[in-house]
Amino acid sequence: MGIRHLHTFMEKNGGFYTVNMEREILEAKKFTENPLLVIDMKVLHPIFGTDKRSLLCGGQFSVVEHMADTFFKRLTDAGAELVFYYDGTLKMNDKWIANQNEKYDRMISILDGIDAEPSLKEAADKFEQTIPYNTCIKLKNVAKRHGKFIVSKDLKCDQALAIYATKFKALAVVTHDTDFLIFEGRWQLWHANHIDVNKLITKAYCKQVLLCTLGLQWPQMAIWATLAGNSFFKYDELVPFLSEFGPNNQKFYRLAKYVRQLPLRNGKLDDDTVHSILARVYWNRQVPPEAYDWFRQSVAFYQLNEPSKDSQQNDGDPFAHLLEDEHYVTYSILTDKPHTCTILFFDYRTSEIGNYYEIIEPIIARMAGILLYHHKEERQDVTLAIKRNHHESHSVVTVPATFPTAITPPPLIELISKDERVQASLLERKLQLWRWVCSDDLLDVEQFNTVPPAFMCTVLTLYRLRQCGAIRIFEADLLLLIAQQLSKGVFDLTLEPYPQRLNPRAFRLAFVFQNVYHHMARVAKVLGLSEEYRPMTPYDGHRFHNMYNVWTGMNVESEFQPIEEWRFYKHAKSHAVQNE
Repeated sequence: MGIRHLHTFMEKNGGFYTVNMEREILEAKKFTENPLLVIDMKVLHPIFGTDKRSLLCGGQFSVVEHMADTFFKRLTDAGAELVFYYDGTLKMNDKWIANQNEKYDRMISILDGIDAEPSLKEAADKFEQTIPYNTCIKLKNVAKRHGKFIVSKDLKCDQALAIYATKFKALAVVTHDTDFLIFEGRWQLWHANHIDVNKLITKAYCKQVLLCTLGLQWPQMAIWATLAGNSFFKYDELVPFLSEFGPNNQKFYRLAKYVRQLPLRNGKLDDDTVHSILARVYWNRQVPPEAYDWFRQSVAFYQLNEPSKDSQQNDGDPFAHLLEDEHYVTYSILTDKPHTCTILFFDYRTSEIGNYYEIIEPIIARMAGILLYHHKEERQDVTLAIKRNHHESHSVVTVPATFPTAITPPPLIELISKDERVQASLLERKLQLWRWVCSDDLLDVEQFNTVPPAFMCTVLTLYRLRQCGAIRIFEADLLLLIAQQLSKGVFDLTLEPYPQRLNPRAFRLAFVFQNVYHHMARVAKVLGLSEEYRPMTPYDGHRFHNMYNVWTGMNVESEFQPIEEWRFYKHAKSHAVQNE
C-alpha cells in the first residue's frame, strides 16, 4: 500500500520506534481530554487475522469479535476517542479486477494444498503469506460500538482520513499505508500490522525523520512520492526512470536530489515543468495520454485541503441519504453501481458444491427486483462485479432483475423506515419477501416465521444451498446445530482445539456457507429488517471441522432435537443430484 519499499527504507534510516499505545494515550491526556485516534478500517482484518490456522478453518467469528471488542475498549478506557474511516469511493476498474483474479489464483493454489490433506499446521505454515483475510467476519459493528464511523464519499479514503486527523489534531493515525508518511499532518503514524493486541504496543514511523533524511520540504514530498510510484502513478510505469538513480539503496536519495532541483512557484509545479518531468520519465517511450492527469492527481492527493461544498459528489443525488444510514447495497443497486461479489475459496474447477455464481445470482436478481419494483420504467437490471467460472476473469456483468408477482414490495421509504409502527406493520410482508428471495417454494410457508429471528438467515442460507445441490443434509444440520450451540454458549470457544487436518470438502463448504449467508444477510438489510434478523455469521471453524470429522458417516439423529423444528431445508427441492 502506498510507496513500495518505503517502510524498509525508514527502518534502515532509524525512522521508526516502538510505541506503547496505552502509555502514549495517557501522556497525551495531559494536554487534551480525549486524545484522538483515527483508524483506517481496512487494517482491522490484518490486526485481528493473525491466526493462520484459524483462518483456514473459516475463522472463529465470536473469538475475533471479542478480541476486537476488548482491544478497542482498552484504548477508550485509557481515554482515547476512536474514529474509524471506511472507503465509500470504491470504483470498479482494471486494478480491482486484476487484484481479484490474482487472489483467486492464490486461493486455487491453497485449495490444491488442502486437497493433499496435510496437517492443519503444515498447511498454515506453507501458505502463511498467501492466505486471504476472511472479510465475511464483519468488524464494522464492533468498531461502531466504540467510536465514530465515517464513510468517505467525496475523496479517496486515505486523503479524507488525513484531512480529518489534521483538522481535529489527532494523536495518531492507525494504518499500514505508506502514503501517510507523505501527508504533512503532525499526528503520529502507528503501523497496524505490528500491533500486539495483548501488550498494546506497535511500531510507529516518524515522518519528520523521512523529511530530513531526504532533505525535502513538505510541498516537495508529494512530487517525490509520485515519482517513487504509488496508486496513481504505478511503479511499473516508473521502473526505467527509477533505474537511472542507481541501486535500490540509493534510489530514494537520488530521486530526492532530482526533486530538489525542480522549480516550484508557490509550492507548485507549472505545466511546462510537469511535461518536462514526464518526458524524462518516459525517455525513449511514448508518453501515455493519461500521464499528465496521473501526475496531477497524485500530487493533489497528498494535499490536506477539504473539498468545497460545490465539489462534493452527492449534491443532487436523490439516494445520498442511503449512505448515511449504511444502506450501501440499496444505494449501489438504485444508482446502478456494480454490486461486488467477491469469492472466498470457491473452486470453480468442480461442480461438487455447485456453481457459486448460479447460487447467488438469483438472490441478487430478486433483491434488485424488490428495490426496482417501483422504478421499472427507469431500469430493470442490476450490475454485478463477479467471477462466473474458472476460466473467465472477474468482470462487470448485467443481469435482469427478477420481480415478485405474488407479493408487492413496499416502496423504498417504507422499506427503510425506522418508525416502529411502520416496521411492525410491514414485518410479515418483509419476511415473505425474504423467503421468496430464497425460493418460490417458501413464499407461502408461514410456518417458517416460527424460526427465531437469529436463525432465519442461517436456515434460508442452508435452504438455498440444499436447493442448489451444494450441501448434504447432515452438513446443513451440523451448521445449524453449531449456530444454535453458539447462541446458547454450549461450548467454550477459546478451548475448542484446532482440528488436526481439514477435510477438503468441508474446507470448501465452510466458505461457501459464509459467503451465501453474507448475501442473505444483505437481503435482510435491504428489506429494512433489524439486526436481530442478520446477526454475525453463526460459525466457528474449529467446532465445525472437529464435528464434521466425527459426524461423517455416522447416524447422528439424536443430536437434532434442539434444531428439529427449524430444519425446513429437509424438504428443499434440489435442482441438482446430491449424494447423501
